Amino acid sequence: MELSCKKCGSASFVKNGFVRGLQRYRCRSCGFNFTATPNRGRSEVTKALAVLLYSFGKASFRWLGNLFGVSGVGAYKWVRRAAEELPEPAMREEIREMELDELWQFLQSKKTRFGFGKPMTVAHGVVSPGWWVALIMLPLNDSGNASLAPDTSTVPIIAPSTTT
Repeated sequence: MELSCKKCGSASFVKNGFVRGLQRYRCRSCGFNFTATPNRGRSEVTKALAVLLYSFGKASFRWLGNLFGVSGVGAYKWVRRAAEELPEPAMREEIREMELDELWQFLQSKKTRFGFGKPMTVAHGVVSPGWWVALIMLPLNDSGNASLAPDTSTVPIIAPSTTT
């Protein structure tokens, strides 16, 4: 193992005393003090494996933490950091809107005594290869040409596509 500065990677350093019984070195380039010990944390390969296991959908953050000997929060941060580095998916042109009344679909009649009883607008489409997205929007009380109120709820549904 060739020794180099842990901050800048320079191979130009001098001995600079001892700390906790270990030889300490000072980098000539950046002045950083370091010892000849392995870097802290987990390797990038370990983090990538955790992200891969999580992406299969069967591993929780707690389970990943137990598997790799870190906290569940640590495993969550690995997955979150990897997700933030991914590019934003491109929206496709095939996204359409349709009117959906859940009672009519299941009962073949409109009974307003049970369920929500109001029509919902659903926008759906494939946003990435193999992934289908649906956005369910509830109508406003005065459903004229008003824009969507900030406190109106929407329910995004993201699932693997079952069609080819």
